[in-house]
Amino acid sequence: MKIRILLSVCIALFFTLTVHAQLLWKISGKGLSKPSYLFGTHHLIEKDRIKSFDKILDLVSQTDVVVGEMDMTDMAAMQAKIMQGAVMQGKNIKQLLSVDDYALVDNEFKQLMGVGLDQLGTFKPMLLQTMYASLIYFRSQNIAKQPEAVDVVFQKKAKETSKSIIGLETIEQQSAIMFDSLPLNRQAEILVKSIKEKQKGIELYNRLNEAYLGGNLRKIEELDKEDDDLTPTERRPLYENRNQNWMKQLPVLLTKQSCFVVVGCMHLVGETGLLLQLKKAGYKVEAVENL
Repeated sequence: MKIRILLSVCIALFFTLTVHAQLLWKISGKGLSKPSYLFGTHHLIEKDRIKSFDKILDLVSQTDVVVGEMDMTDMAAMQAKIMQGAVMQGKNIKQLLSVDDYALVDNEFKQLMGVGLDQLGTFKPMLLQTMYASLIYFRSQNIAKQPEAVDVVFQKKAKETSKSIIGLETIEQQSAIMFDSLPLNRQAEILVKSIKEKQKGIELYNRLNEAYLGGNLRKIEELDKEDDDLTPTERRPLYENRNQNWMKQLPVLLTKQSCFVVVGCMHLVGETGLLLQLKKAGYKVEAVENL
């Protein structure tokens, strides 16, 4: 899970030809009185690296609400709930790893964080894998301090402009999806695989960054398919199921008010991505190329 993951033949072909170089999309039609917008984020990319970001951010003032994966206005409470949901009950990672793999994981975390599995071993392996992937990414990019997530920047702008913030899921729901969708022993396998293949992961991150900063959704989708940490069945709760759940909410929200929707870019692409699903639902979805 390094970076994440046929409707009608005509619709699929149309979007295959057009969804290739844009992160910002306008949603209109189907009786909407005002257009809404959909923006795909990269949770670890600094906002200053995104082309025309300030102009994109200004669009928040033209809409009524900001819609995100979650309401992220209380980060301290979010982090506390994440950590609470990521603790194994009555288990330790030592029970999930071979002696050699335990030593490998322990050594990697000691090098990266200065603490090993004696301190971290009660956390679910998927949390450790997420921590490890982020730390390796920051080191490879020479980033000393984790940048503020673009998703948070949009929600701060919403507060500054007295706009409402709506989350498509709760932190409890997202925590359950991230840390409970897979058995613990399978999570441990993925953690070990990520460490053993860390150079491959770094190279994939670099290619993803290039594709994202170029607004190349077609390339992002190709890279997503290269990521073989999870099987298609294991990926379904992370992407397809969440997209389907969000599509139960978005038409209602779009009808009530103009929305600025901000979600991870992986949720835009593919046959179950939001772009195709919104188009299939009857909306006009067009790239915003000039601001």
